[in-house]
Amino acid sequence: MDGIDKIKQRILEDARQEAERIIKSAEEKAEEIKKAKADEAGRLKKRLTEQNIEAAREHKRRMLVSAQLEMKKKVLAVKRDMIEAVFAGVIERISRMPDDQYREVIASMLLNAPLQGDEEVLFSVYDEHRLDQDFLDYINEQLKKQGRNGRLRLSPDRGQFKAGFILRGHKVEINCSFEAIVRALRAEMESQVAEMLFGELS
Repeated sequence: MDGIDKIKQRILEDARQEAERIIKSAEEKAEEIKKAKADEAGRLKKRLTEQNIEAAREHKRRMLVSAQLEMKKKVLAVKRDMIEAVFAGVIERISRMPDDQYREVIASMLLNAPLQGDEEVLFSVYDEHRLDQDFLDYINEQLKKQGRNGRLRLSPDRGQFKAGFILRGHKVEINCSFEAIVRALRAEMESQVAEMLFGELS
């Protein structure tokens, strides 16, 4: 399984873990809104005279319709927030992976990338302790074993992204930061994640 597949799998795992909690939370909030509006309508009805019963019923109906619309808006807001949290959370979880696992993912991404083999590699400022020249030397050795040009160079700079890397060379820059990867995957996977999270509320 390459780095992209691992990211996809982690997104789906995060979505599954969040689904039950989010569905329950959304339903509880919706029920609170509905109950509050119904109680308010009931109190209003009691205060009115018999001559105004029909007006009270109409007012109550409108209040309940309003409550349903408000409920839908709040559920949609919860959906948007939680979908955003899943995709943002996967970047955070990847950046907190144990060093050996994280290096495995980065190594797989580099070794499977369409490299010329002499690019400059820019790692994250947050990875200074685990992605260094020794790591890049290892990657170059593996490239040579594949019969490829193993002369990747470590950039003297560090990127301000959370995790991943950027390749620079031959007048082309390839952004392989996890922020960029997850952003690209979101278009492909957002509907799938939404179905997993909120299918029961659709």
